[in-house]
Amino acid sequence: MVAALVLSVIPASAQSDEPQLAPAIGPWLGAPRGWISSLQAIDGGIELEAVLADRDSAAPIDYEIVVDDVVVASGLSPRPGGVGAPITLAAPVTLDPGLHDVCLRLNDRRFGSRTVDCQRGTTAPPIKASEALRAGATGALVSPTGVVVPVTGGTQGDWTVTTPCGAPTRLTAGEFIPNARVVIDPGHGGSESGAAGPGILEKNLNLDVSERLQAELESLGISSVITRTADYRVPIRTRADIATALAPDVFISVHHNGGARRPSSRPGTEVFYAIGSTESERLARIMYEDMVDALDDFNVSWVSTVNEGASVRLREDGMDLYGIHRFSPGVNSIITEFVYLSNPSEASLMKQSGMAQFEAEVIVDALLRWWWTDDQGSSRGRQFTDSSSTGTGGFDGCDDPPLTGSRSLTTPTREDALASALVDPPEPVSLIPALYLGTEPDSGLPDN
Repeated sequence: MVAALVLSVIPASAQSDEPQLAPAIGPWLGAPRGWISSLQAIDGGIELEAVLADRDSAAPIDYEIVVDDVVVASGLSPRPGGVGAPITLAAPVTLDPGLHDVCLRLNDRRFGSRTVDCQRGTTAPPIKASEALRAGATGALVSPTGVVVPVTGGTQGDWTVTTPCGAPTRLTAGEFIPNARVVIDPGHGGSESGAAGPGILEKNLNLDVSERLQAELESLGISSVITRTADYRVPIRTRADIATALAPDVFISVHHNGGARRPSSRPGTEVFYAIGSTESERLARIMYEDMVDALDDFNVSWVSTVNEGASVRLREDGMDLYGIHRFSPGVNSIITEFVYLSNPSEASLMKQSGMAQFEAEVIVDALLRWWWTDDQGSSRGRQFTDSSSTGTGGFDGCDDPPLTGSRSLTTPTREDALASALVDPPEPVSLIPALYLGTEPDSGLPDN
């Protein structure tokens, strides 16, 4: 399982952030302290960093690195900074592919041995994107203002890109990203608010969860790109073009639902997958199962519709209704609808501190399960035809955000202020569960 581990010791004073150490309390008061600061996926293993300190001593700290209950390394770390000075251990660990439990154990002649931190780590996940998709990747560019745009041609310093509103243009500056393992799409934005609940707007929650999801993936060393980095409008075709240009393993569009009124004993979570995609369907079933299992622990008055589950929603012509799927052929794409913001009880849940982070972690758990297991997830859900929509998500009325300069893209709009001040959400005009999810029916672009 473990082929090799090489440790280097770095004074923690060289770090930009103050180290946060696991407390030494109770019978371990005064004992050496420490924590695992990061586990990064690398080819063939995991890159580990840990911070150690002994507040009242300058003696070396006796440590052990334990992977899946097996000690893979041990030693005495020097203390170049003197009494109380923390140090950082940096360790590339060669491991078999998969998920692993990695623990940091400290030993002391006065206090004995104790495990101070354990985290789950992953090696680089298996590639799920097809060779054809990867061969056609053109990459994306993060503009100087932070807007992500698909690259259509050009070279370093002279890129041809498509703006969020679909206009071809050239950029001479920006960060080029050739590909990503995950493309994260925060639904809605700008003038398209999505669902609303008391004091909460879907577009803002979608972005919050997406940013946290990106941070969680990056902490595991899994590359990701987010299609909307602030509160501006991005038509669905552009979101799909970004995904196709990056050839990811998975394209996940993060949403929160509106419209349901039927009381339910369980969450009415919905996850939509692309028709004809086996891996998209398997991920949707796993995602649905993990989301519902996680939400079931909360005491909430749930609502749902008959479309609860992992489903395919089609137009009358048999094509995917949602442009997220239709405009990114060959990409493993899913759309998540975690809870109903139009239900005050569920909106209140999502306004609680830590819930956006909780949702992001649930999504990561499901992604890791999809990558590393053969699990099929729940069979709950159905294939159905329903082409009704609000008509949002298209290019009509789209205003591009600035791609260069220093103008802020996060200034709250008057619409934001008014909607967030609502005591009660607006009455939905339909009971269709994906009422607020744009489908771009009138974009003026071909349907395939």
